[in-house]
Formats: sequence, structure tokens, C-alpha cells
Amino acid sequence: MRHYRVLCLLGFIAILLVAAIGSAFAVKTSVWEQYRHRDFEAGTGKDVSISSKNEVVLSPKLDAVFTDIEQIYIWCLAEDSKGNIYAGTGNQGKIYKINPEGQSSLFYDSPEVAILSLAVDTNDNIYAGTAPDGLIYKISQEGVPPNTLLSSEEKFVFALTFDDAGNLYAATGTNGKIYKITPEGENSVLFDSEESSIMCLLYHQGALYAGSEGKGVIYRITPDGAVSVVFQTGQKEVRTLVVNTQGTIYAGTVTTSPPKPGAPPSSPPPPGAPPEEKKSQLYQINSDGVVSVIWAAPAPLILSMVVEADNQLLVGTGDEGKIFRVNTEGDFTLLGKCDASQILAMHQGKDSKLTLGTGNPGKFFELKVDRNSSGTLESVAHDTRLISRWGKLSWEGLSAEGTSISFATRTGNTGKPDNTWSNWSSELTIPEGSQITSPTARYIQWRATLTTSAPSTTPILKRVAVASVQSNVEPRFTSVEINRGDKPKGSGRPPDVSPPGENRAQSQAESNNGKRRASWKVEDANNDTLQFTIYYKSIDETNWKLLKKKLDQPNYTWDTTSMPDGRYTLKIQATDKLSNPPNLAKISEKISDPFDIDNTQPAVGNIAATANGDDTFQIVCSVEDAMSYIQKAVYKIDNDEHWKVMFPADGIFDSKREELMIQTETLPAGEHTITIQATDAEGNTSVGRGKF
Repeated sequence: MRHYRVLCLLGFIAILLVAAIGSAFAVKTSVWEQYRHRDFEAGTGKDVSISSKNEVVLSPKLDAVFTDIEQIYIWCLAEDSKGNIYAGTGNQGKIYKINPEGQSSLFYDSPEVAILSLAVDTNDNIYAGTAPDGLIYKISQEGVPPNTLLSSEEKFVFALTFDDAGNLYAATGTNGKIYKITPEGENSVLFDSEESSIMCLLYHQGALYAGSEGKGVIYRITPDGAVSVVFQTGQKEVRTLVVNTQGTIYAGTVTTSPPKPGAPPSSPPPPGAPPEEKKSQLYQINSDGVVSVIWAAPAPLILSMVVEADNQLLVGTGDEGKIFRVNTEGDFTLLGKCDASQILAMHQGKDSKLTLGTGNPGKFFELKVDRNSSGTLESVAHDTRLISRWGKLSWEGLSAEGTSISFATRTGNTGKPDNTWSNWSSELTIPEGSQITSPTARYIQWRATLTTSAPSTTPILKRVAVASVQSNVEPRFTSVEINRGDKPKGSGRPPDVSPPGENRAQSQAESNNGKRRASWKVEDANNDTLQFTIYYKSIDETNWKLLKKKLDQPNYTWDTTSMPDGRYTLKIQATDKLSNPPNLAKISEKISDPFDIDNTQPAVGNIAATANGDDTFQIVCSVEDAMSYIQKAVYKIDNDEHWKVMFPADGIFDSKREELMIQTETLPAGEHTITIQATDAEGNTSVGRGKF
């Protein structure tokens, strides 16, 4: 084995921080790391494989072969003793023959729509199962019309297999039967299931195993027709069954509708349709009958499978045409992606070549042992949220002699790379940290290039990190509000004139306490720590006066009793200097709407009473305030227990000067005293008294 050298991230985070701080004069550095399988898989790979162990390597070569065969589906593959491979296709029901030299020819053109299954006996006779008439052909010699062995009542013959005695078994649908055909050509129904279709067959150690469509049942059927259920998966189909040399059986399932014989190529989902995450399962059935799930495939269809080694499988999936290598521990590697939707058939030839047959469209591929000489992985575009400067790109991996890993970057200001992005940079080759030279921008993307000069060796990429620092932007105010102070202002009623059910203690607190509270909302895209300074001035002044500095909260309450009455504005200043060096710190400010300061009580005067002649009186007075409109007035006569409401003569409080008037109830003879309490809009209260 070639010697690998470790490309380690020695002092990784420290190097990034120091480099970024030193070069960009930034206080905050962000490091974007990619090291998990889902991180790498989210990118776009070409000729690379990504494993569940979070490694990126060069993939095996996946070459298109037999390109002169044009079909929609390659349903099945089989091989005779001479190394000829036969392919059953659709939707024209043709069988093709590919000789060991790779030359292809039409072997048989059937009247059926699809050849779904193939089997070869010890005498190299070819057996083909069809759709939509559910026929089984026996073709003894090329160019000679076939013999129809079975014309079932079914529409599909999904699978064919032989036992040790030369009996042929056929899995059919749509009534889910298994037929047995003896070497003499006699046929019978071996098993009539309650499922709609039997999709796959496996003969192993004197018993027939079958997988169904419907409830996804795995059956075991003995030669005498005795049936037992090995396992019910609950998946839509058990599509494929294989066994290794140790007798362990593996079953692959389907969770969504696979391609149907005779159907046109599937269409992509409509725009805006939500993705449906459905995972097929790979089951392991031990010789003692214990069943376990060893892999949840990141694809909805496990369509084909071969045993690569006793502890390793190759699995073909849909609907993205991906092939995986999976071991019995559930570790997996995405080996590659075919230029087709479904890998419907896989065949390991006598020469160890692995041939794949696909659908949508029907193509042939050969998975080779040799790896690609180079491959790339482009990351997703990373959003730094703001225009950013770049530090260093570092990576971790393993590199053998003759292999290498390098990186390039590009940047832009759109979420998806387009022609407005920068060109790819020159290759970065220092794994401990290469300075990124791409222009400042909001988004960045990296491209890893893996190369090898030895087809059997690959570099291994394990981790990538990109350092960046956002450009500092100034804080942004969204609102400034000025309200009365900590205690609420008057409600328009005197302390003990409370409506039914109102808490009297609360009402007693409703007065002008001479305080104002400023509050503001401010956003900082960098999430910097902000500090605030408040200034004030009256609207007819030019210079701002300091009210409070070094505030760390977006609010402030102050006593206004020492401020002359008048109309004022506040200026709130925000700075991010606590999170940035002086030369990069930003300041922004916001001026409030004008607000009034009124600490002067309204004046109550000109109290006059006029007798009505029936022991009642009409009482009038004037109330005036220099700054605010009059909000309410109440009165008491003599020793009344409760205040009573007093209204202006015009019935509405809407002015700084109001003429108030009341008509008293019948009063006893003698002198009386009236007390009038008036409150302005700022909560300032005064009292006037008069005798009558």
C-alpha cells in the first residue's frame, strides 16, 4: 500500500484567526467548515465519491457502453456460459446480445412491450419473461422462433430463476403468483399470494425466497409448496434479493412507485411541489432468520443489487441513477451517478465486469475498478450575510505519492453563482492555510480538485474551512419613542373619582411625576455590541446638550422637572466601537419627533356663583394652562365625600383655556365653599377655591 501523508490542520482555528485578524484588521472572524457527509453531498461532484465516513475520494470510472442500443428501459441482464450478456428491454420488447468483445446485436424482437426478466440454463437456453401478456419464451438458438413455455393469466413476469434440479420459477403480477416449470415443460402454480405481484426471486439452499409488492413481504417457499413469511417490511415493494457466500440474504425495497413496463418516461415533479423524503431500506437476513435493517438509502428506490464481497454490496437506485457501495455495518459510499434516472439491472460478469442497465433512458454503463484520474467537488454557495473580506482556506486530508488536492474559490453577491460572480481563482495548494484571493463579496464557493497518477490510488479529503470577516456596517435605527415616565399619566379623573370597579390605588398614582422615558429600536447587521449617547435641545435652539452617555440599553428615563417648559427633541447616537477598532467603528444617529415638557400647573380663577332662587346655584370658573390643553376638572362643595365631574360650557375639553360651568343640587341655607381641581394633559394638577 502506498504511503499516505497527513494534511493536518495544525493549530487550525488559531491560524485562521490570526491570519484573518492580521490581514483584515477585523475583530470578529467567522470560520465556515465543511466536514460532514451532508456538507459534501450538498455540493456538486464530478468523478468523486462521498462516503458516510465523511470522506471525498476519486470515484471508480463509470463509462457508457453499447451506446448503439436505444431503448427507454433496460429491464434485466443475464449471461451465458460463453460470456455473452443478454439484455431485456422496453418499450419495444427486444432482447440484445453483447459478446465478450463488446459487440452488440439484436437477439430477438418479440411482439411484447417489455422483456422484464431473463434466465439462462446450463445448456445456454435463454428464458424471457414478458409484459403485458405475461409470457415466458424459451429461445434455444438465435434466429429460431422461440417456444412459449407459459402463457399465464398474469400481465407481468417480473423474475425468473432456476433451482438445482433445473426447474424454472417465474414471479408474476398482477395476482402475485409463482409458477413452477419443470425441465419437461410442465407448469403449475407453486404459490398464490395475497399480494398484487411477486417482484423478485432467489433460490438458496433448497428453498425459494420471494419478495412482493403491496406490503413488502419476504416469503420462503419449499419445493413442496410450503410457505412461510420471513419478514414483512411494510415498504411498497421488495424489489431485489441477493445472497453472499456465507448464506446471508439481503433484500432491497422500494418506497414510491417505480417505473412501469410500457409506461412512458417519468416526468419531473411540478414546479413548487414540496420534496417528499422517502428512504428505501436494505435488510439483512441471517441464516438463523434474524432480520435487521442495515441501511436507509438516501433514495426512494432500491432497484438492483449485487454482492461485491461477503460484507459488501453494490446497490443501484432511482430516481437519480445513483450507485452506492454499502457494507454490512451500514457504511456507504456514493460511487457515481449515471446519466439516467433508474439503475434497473446490475450484472457481475464472469470476467468481473459490472454492467449496469438503466431506465429513463435505457443505457448501459460499466463500473470499473480503476479510478478517475481527476475529479472535482464544488461546495454550495456560503452566505456570510454581508459583504465580507476573506482570510485563509485550509483543509485536512490524506495524500499518497502521485496524488494531490488543491482548491479554487469564487465570490459574488447573488445566492446562486451566475455570470456576475468572479472567475475561479488560481489553485490554492497549502493545506495549512492558503490566502483566498477572490474579491470581497457576500457569498463564496470553493472547488476542490482531486488528482492521481495511479488508477488504484486516490487522495482523501476530510475537512475544509474558510475564514472570513464581515465588513462593518453602521447601526440602523428603526424607531425612537418618547413617553411619559415610569408611572402612568393621568386618565382624566381626579384621584378618588373612580369609575365602578377601578382600583383606587392605581388612580392615585396617575399624576405627572416629571419624568420622560426614551426608548428606541436599532439593528446591527454585524451583531455588534452597541453603546448609546443621548442629546437634547429645544426646537428653537441650535446646539445639542448632553443628556446621558455610555448607555448599554436602548432606553433611558430622566427627570424633566429641572427643564424649562417647552418643545424639545432628542438625538440618539449609536456606536459599535466596543466591537471594532477605532478606525473601523461606525456611528449612526436618529432624532426624535418633537415632544413637550410641561411642569407648570394650570391656573384656576374667576370662580363665581349665581343663585337660581330655588336654593341651587350656577357656578362658573376659568382654567388656563400655558403649554397643554385642559384634560379634566372636578369639584367638591363643602364636605362632600366624592369629587364630581365638571365640564366646560361647550361640553368638551379641547383647549388650553376652558370656561367651566355646573348647576348645583339644592343646598342648605348659608355660606358654602367650592373646591375645583383641574388637570392638564401632562398630568399637572392645581386647585382653586371660592365662597358663595
